[in-house]
Amino acid sequence: MKKTIIYAFILSIIMPCISYASSIDLGAKATQLAGEIIANPTAFFYEFQQDLETTTPLPPGKTYGFQTGIFPTLLPATYANLSGKYRLHGEGRISPGLPQLDIAGGYWNMIATKIATEQSKDINSLDFSGYYIDLIMSSSVSPKIRTFYGYKYSQLKASLKLNKAVDIAGAQVTSFDAGFRDDFLIAGIEHITSINKFWSIQMNYGIKEQVLASKISWYGKYFEFGLNIYPEGILVIHPVVNFHLNF
Repeated sequence: MKKTIIYAFILSIIMPCISYASSIDLGAKATQLAGEIIANPTAFFYEFQQDLETTTPLPPGKTYGFQTGIFPTLLPATYANLSGKYRLHGEGRISPGLPQLDIAGGYWNMIATKIATEQSKDINSLDFSGYYIDLIMSSSVSPKIRTFYGYKYSQLKASLKLNKAVDIAGAQVTSFDAGFRDDFLIAGIEHITSINKFWSIQMNYGIKEQVLASKISWYGKYFEFGLNIYPEGILVIHPVVNFHLNF
């Protein structure tokens, strides 16, 4: 019965994403990619921000943890980043059945923008950075299975000031100041396979933009390997590698 519930949960998340992605003409998508990035660069870079965000609960018995995104965030996107996570309440500690409650958050800044500003005489200032904060509750279904759910606020800032106008897609641009932010509802399930080894699947819903994203993760004591799926994103599937330490 428990396995049936897990499989049903997985299918309910994955099938809409696969159905959407399979309907896309990959050739046309590749042709439009550059234009989509130019038209909405903040949305494109925002997807990489979500790759580094930690939205799973701390392992049982752990009080706090740290994480840094390696791929595709630090490499090749040059997002220098650090996230932290702290357990506010252990499951059942105050009252039986009361969920574990974790708070997490992080910040990143794109190194490439700093290098470009220093090496170019045409750029006055260039900044791509972002942060997020989330609250995650988790409850045990069995000794090896937990469900988790919560809320996340996530924001990206992008600004550019040039010393002279340049032509971008037929428009003369001297500066822009943009951002991308959303509030997310999170729901997922986690399965412990052995000591310090887990896999999880989750769905995130952006309330403001009304978009869905899902993530499948396999993680152990130090590394997380995952697939982030953005059905309406510029790049639909992101392979993800993160490094973490929990204490």
